[in-house]
Amino acid sequence: MPKAINDYISELEELIKEAHKTGDKYVFQDPAYNITDELEELEKPFEAVEPILRLIERSPNIDYGGPGPFGSFIEKFSHEGYEELLIESLQRKPTNYTIFLLNRICNDKNDPDRPRYVKIIKTYENSNYLSDFWKEAIRSIEE
Repeated sequence: MPKAINDYISELEELIKEAHKTGDKYVFQDPAYNITDELEELEKPFEAVEPILRLIERSPNIDYGGPGPFGSFIEKFSHEGYEELLIESLQRKPTNYTIFLLNRICNDKNDPDRPRYVKIIKTYENSNYLSDFWKEAIRSIEE
């Protein structure tokens, strides 16, 4: 019987807990690449995007990489609905990592929706949830 998305999310959650406990981001990152590779093979891999974003919201202090396994997986769904799910995630609970992902979207100056994304990211420049690094990065984004 094939694994369900929730099974993969549970595995990822355990890896995050272990990485948090040990302070070693690679305890999460290395095996997470294998898991996201398996998610890509599912019939509907896009359905894993929202659960992954919710997992990030629950564990905002892990170094997920840049873009790391989550970003590499999620960004495959660019212009297929990923951006809206990311914005919903930011509305629920902004994190340094989800701001990083939105910043990557804002860097695409050829995206016709870029002005909208820049306007959204600018609303977080004083967020208490974000590091000073990201607050400053947001301030430096050109509209």
